[in-house]
Amino acid sequence: MTDRNNKNRGAAGGEKPADVRFVRVPSIAERKLGTDYVAPMRLDPRVLEQMQTTIKGLEARYGDTLRDQVRTLLTLVEPACGGDTEARGRLYAIVHDMRGLAGTFGHPMVGRFANSLCSYVESAGMDAWRDDTVFRFHIDAIREALDSPGADPAITLETLNALQKLIAASAAERRRMG
Repeated sequence: MTDRNNKNRGAAGGEKPADVRFVRVPSIAERKLGTDYVAPMRLDPRVLEQMQTTIKGLEARYGDTLRDQVRTLLTLVEPACGGDTEARGRLYAIVHDMRGLAGTFGHPMVGRFANSLCSYVESAGMDAWRDDTVFRFHIDAIREALDSPGADPAITLETLNALQKLIAASAAERRRMG
């Protein structure tokens, strides 16, 4: 019996037809642009496929870029926390880029760790630069996420929680010190 006959039989026989749900998996581009984004015209599926292929190619090389950025961050921490405003600007710019790009290119935990560090700098302001501990622990977490991409998600989330506790302790210390 065909689907059409099933529908007719269900309606004629008083039975309610089975609920049918279509699940559409968003493309990489759609995930990045958000679910509320409406394109001015429908993209040709071949163009969308080419975009996804390009993004996958960039994703394969982005891990090396992140490793280079981690090395740069490690050299910037000491001068940034020592008062060098140029080093502060460079460090924050790199971490901010990581926050925005890492998830897109297959490194979601790097993005979450970078987001945590950016949020710390944004909320603590100039006080964030008094101590390098929060920076070093975040950079170590980013490096570990890169070196162990298949790590247990529970451990990675626990690391993120530990970083949040470190930030809270740092904030409490700043309040105590006045």
